[in-house]
Amino acid sequence: MLQVLMMSLVSTANAQVAVDLNFSLVSNFPLWSPQEKSRIHLKNGDKATAIVLLSPECPMCINYTTLLKQINKKYGQQVNLVGVVPGKTYSDSTILDFAGSYNIDFPLYTDSTMQLCRFLKGEVTPQVYLFERNGRLVFHGALDNWLSGLGKKRNKPDEHYLLDAINQTLNGATVTRAYVKPQGCLLNEY
Repeated sequence: MLQVLMMSLVSTANAQVAVDLNFSLVSNFPLWSPQEKSRIHLKNGDKATAIVLLSPECPMCINYTTLLKQINKKYGQQVNLVGVVPGKTYSDSTILDFAGSYNIDFPLYTDSTMQLCRFLKGEVTPQVYLFERNGRLVFHGALDNWLSGLGKKRNKPDEHYLLDAINQTLNGATVTRAYVKPQGCLLNEY
């Protein structure tokens, strides 16, 4: 609980990732699987991939688990959805408890070295990176506009950035908004 109090709600200012970023570069970074107790490298196979930076103690991440599960249920055959917990703060059991408490049905991995998060220029949780089937980054940033400012939220979002990007990608259209500044809890680098 102290961790939650110590986290700051921030808005990223200059965290745009190069639009020519390819998933093949992302797959070079080893992650830890608390479920399998082993190191893994992400693979996109023949699907689009959405990497979501999450924190088990971030209130926004907890609130977004419902949306992420809905996305996984609806698009799971076409989109690999994976959660990445940055840093060394959270033990395997804490991450597995988080997954169990919120019935998370997509894999969660740990980026204990922060190499992937730094490469992606991640600054907050939640923050998403969507790669199309061929591996090109097509969208990154906020999931939607539920958060309207520091410490402020709407009753419900009216712009669905990730959903729009997924639908445009799967329909072969150009993603109309490639970046939306995310807001959330600072990455925990301990």
